Order: sequence, then C-alpha cells, then structure tokens
Amino acid sequence: MPDNKTYSLAGTEQEVQFIIDVLNLPPNAKILDLYCGYGRHAIELAKRGYRIVGFDSSESFLDIARRNARADKVELEFVLGDMREIGFTAEFSAVINMFAAFGYFTDDENADIISKVSRALEPGGQFLIDLLNREWMINNSLNRYWRHPSGEYVLSYKVDLIKGLTYMKRTLINQIEDTKKEYEFSLRAYSLQEMEAVIAAAGMKITAVFGGFDRRVYDANSPRMIILAEKP
Repeated sequence: MPDNKTYSLAGTEQEVQFIIDVLNLPPNAKILDLYCGYGRHAIELAKRGYRIVGFDSSESFLDIARRNARADKVELEFVLGDMREIGFTAEFSAVINMFAAFGYFTDDENADIISKVSRALEPGGQFLIDLLNREWMINNSLNRYWRHPSGEYVLSYKVDLIKGLTYMKRTLINQIEDTKKEYEFSLRAYSLQEMEAVIAAAGMKITAVFGGFDRRVYDANSPRMIILAEKP
C-alpha cells in the first residue's frame, strides 16, 4: 500500500489558508473539524497553532489521521462518532465541515445536525460549510480523480432535480493488486435558499457565500458553495 501521507487532494494549503482567512480567529482558538476524514485540514490547522478536535464516523480514517499527526509531531484530539449525535455545548469558536461532508441523511436529520452545530458554538462562533453547488452540478458532468491510500478514486454522479438528491458512484482502483471496487451512495444537494432556511432555523445567520477556495463570488457557475454563518 502506498504511504498514507500521499493522500492529499491538490490544494490543501490553499484550502487551509482560506479557512484561516475567512474565520479570522485569534491564535489558540478552538475549532471542531466535523467529519475530518484523514485529518488533512485538522492537522494543518493544528500546525498553525489552533486547538483542533477532529470528529469522524470512521475509525479507519481516524487511525490514519492519528498516524499522520504523530508523524508531523502535531497534537490534536480525534473523536469517533456520528455527526447526528454530537453533544458539544458552547465549546468552539468555529465549526468547519469541508468537502461535501454534509447531506447524507434525511432533511430532518440534516437540519438537526446544523442545530447541534449551533449549540456547539460559543456566542459569536462561526460555522463554515463547504458544499458542492447543486446549480453547477446540474449543468456540468463530473468525473473526478484523486489519490487514496488504497489506490485512486474516480467519482461520477447524476442529480435528481425533483428529490434534490445527487446519486454518486465512487470507483476505487488499486493498481498494485489490479482490482476495482465500486460504491454507490446518495447525497442531498441543497440550494442556497434551502441552506439559508436550515441555518436560520438553527439560530445562525449567513455572513458570506463563496464560490471556491479562491474566494470567488458565488453564482450558478461556481463549482462549490462555501457558506460562512455566525451564531449571535
């Protein structure tokens, strides 16, 4: 198996700098990385002096994140759990949810997750959520490729406009063992108007919307919809 440190989507440094710039938090601020995966954002943020809690539902992902953190001599906390059951209260200056790690449950469950995020924030805390832009996906075909500790991923999708669901197929190609595995799953694709309503119902207010990590203005042609919200 390749070294797991090769798992790094292009642009991690740009993404982390974007997070730091838009949150504009003081040194040593406490941040929850909700569904941190292999910890690439969490570890880099910890290197910059922030107190990080990485939360994910996959023990195998967290094992790799812990190994990477030890290799980089970075201290941070990793927690195993389901995002539907996060129980923090007024503990974080910011919560981040990156790389389309939201929308895997029912509308009610998704809304409850956002409410729990709001509860986890201190007064004045910020929530940064990075979503695929549904309007862009409708108008563009997608085949994405990236490296993974077990090989290379290919991701393709189609959007159900009536149900608001994105049906995705992920293919994992292991070039060493010459094998291929396919996984299919659905993801709720929210419009900006829908996210505004969900976030408002959780007691937060959107303060900015970006179309990419280069801080481009969000519109229907933006590949991403990155929302920054604040808890009063």
